[in-house]
Amino acid sequence: MIINKWFEKDDIALAEIQRDNYRENLPVLLKFLVNRVDDYAPELLPFLPIKDFDHRDLQPLHDLLAARFRLTWLREHPDFRKQVSLFGKDEVIEAREFSFEWEEAIYHQLDLLLGHYSNTVRYVLISVIWPNPDKRGIGAENAFFQEVFEKERKRLAVDSN
Repeated sequence: MIINKWFEKDDIALAEIQRDNYRENLPVLLKFLVNRVDDYAPELLPFLPIKDFDHRDLQPLHDLLAARFRLTWLREHPDFRKQVSLFGKDEVIEAREFSFEWEEAIYHQLDLLLGHYSNTVRYVLISVIWPNPDKRGIGAENAFFQEVFEKERKRLAVDSN
């Protein structure tokens, strides 16, 4: 996971909590995408199951979903405007709650994203099945960045105001 601010009031400490669970969340993302192949990318069925993958092919999707969740979470917790630290008891509890809510929200965030960008399953799985330097994977990565990632990044920046 690449830590950076996606919107004006983004909280880097919350992103760091998400990064701590990054490796555990990637198989969850992959499983969700594979389970949606019938609906969104049936042409990829012959290439399943996916036995191993490079985390870098799922990282942009993970980071996008993580930023979407942080924006939602910060809106639902308007009193939370301090950086999460691990020094105060209340802050430790709040950090744990955030981490748990993030893990529970991954599927929901993916469903929301697919509602707007149905090609997400196709693009991400093609980049996983045929990773860079394969031209198919590179093309899928580029399409994901242009059609999904950059549009969502701009939307989050606007929606956070």
